[in-house]
Amino acid sequence: MIHMNKFVSEIQNKKVLVFGVGKQGGGRGDAEWLKQHGAIVRLSDSDLSIVPEGQTKEQIDWADIIIKNPGVPDDNELIVSAKIQGKPVLTSIAIFVKYSPVKTIGVTGTRGKSTTVALITSLLDKVFPGKVVTGGNIPGTSGLSLLDESLGKEYAVLELSSFQLHNFHDLKVSPNIAVLTNLYPDHLNRYPSMTEYAYDKQAIVMYQHSTDLTLFNQDNSGAQAIAQFSTGQIIPYGSANIMDWETSLPGLHNRENIAAMSAVGLALGIDEVICKQVVKEFVGIPFRQEKIAEIAGVTYINDTTASTPTAAIKALQGAVKPTIWITGGSDKKLPYDELLAEVKNNSHLKKIVILGSKNIPEYVAELTKIAADKIIGTATSMQDAIALARSVAESGDAILLSPAFASFDLFQNEFERGRKFNDIVRGL
Repeated sequence: MIHMNKFVSEIQNKKVLVFGVGKQGGGRGDAEWLKQHGAIVRLSDSDLSIVPEGQTKEQIDWADIIIKNPGVPDDNELIVSAKIQGKPVLTSIAIFVKYSPVKTIGVTGTRGKSTTVALITSLLDKVFPGKVVTGGNIPGTSGLSLLDESLGKEYAVLELSSFQLHNFHDLKVSPNIAVLTNLYPDHLNRYPSMTEYAYDKQAIVMYQHSTDLTLFNQDNSGAQAIAQFSTGQIIPYGSANIMDWETSLPGLHNRENIAAMSAVGLALGIDEVICKQVVKEFVGIPFRQEKIAEIAGVTYINDTTASTPTAAIKALQGAVKPTIWITGGSDKKLPYDELLAEVKNNSHLKKIVILGSKNIPEYVAELTKIAADKIIGTATSMQDAIALARSVAESGDAILLSPAFASFDLFQNEFERGRKFNDIVRGL
């Protein structure tokens, strides 16, 4: 509470610019919190339907403090201008971790963040009912609002993306418990190389106190490498110890997510029996290999958050039925050699629908080389993609949306892509 009051005193009557409201609207929550706690607030966004004046140099000149959406890169000319003027440029979730009145548990990794956060939250909710808050890289959540929401609680469980962790370096903060699920190539359309991407991930452990904990997936070399930068206590975990636990979650990758939750439980002294019960009852979260419906014997699976080749590989490896796979989208400059190898060797892959080929001609060409007999067509809308898939689907098959690419060619974000899939399927 002392920490939070310190931050509140720092923003009293200060002009604070929320730079980038965000596609999910988290910036609005930050703005409301700032107003309620004595700041003078303006919004800035490149979307003129959100902020009619857009983003301007005048806004930067006006502000004393800038709260930047993590999706805005540092080389944005207005952010560069703010830093040249010596103005603080912060992100709300980093502020929360610095001033949090409760212990923070942060989860990062290229894959598995959301499911691991949901598992940990389910576990802590059972042991500490009403004493847990969740936030971070979750649609519509405000980092600053967590400062009030966590009062009187025990733990805050946070999903932390590399973009969010970037500002942790500036504030030199890390969560009390850091969970590292894995590291694979991602966001190479923003980062010059994997080195810079990994550096932002390292912020989750680089500024821990000696009594803090770093829990890392020992089955992933990327997670192991990040853990070595920890200034806290380093503890490995692995899926081998939980392989016999009962769960409805498919695939080895979900076993690793369960192992991460188990490691947190062990670190907090929670009985393994309770951990197993939570896993048994856990049904998964939306848009992650989520079964939407079974119609005329065909199962429809929504894995829209598989926006990288690695994520799509996991989905294809988890297939247990003849699968018609919907792939494609907007390029993130990621290598897809391993995905092509999986396509070539996957015994369950029946047919392929390409959704949005405009921005990925090289991928489409390579995919055609190895699987021309399986590609049934290209679609420029979700409606057409599902119609193509249904045209070859038989009872006992699965139609899997696991794109391997970002969604921005045809959709606002991956969640809109997933909702569109669900709406169409449920209307069949």
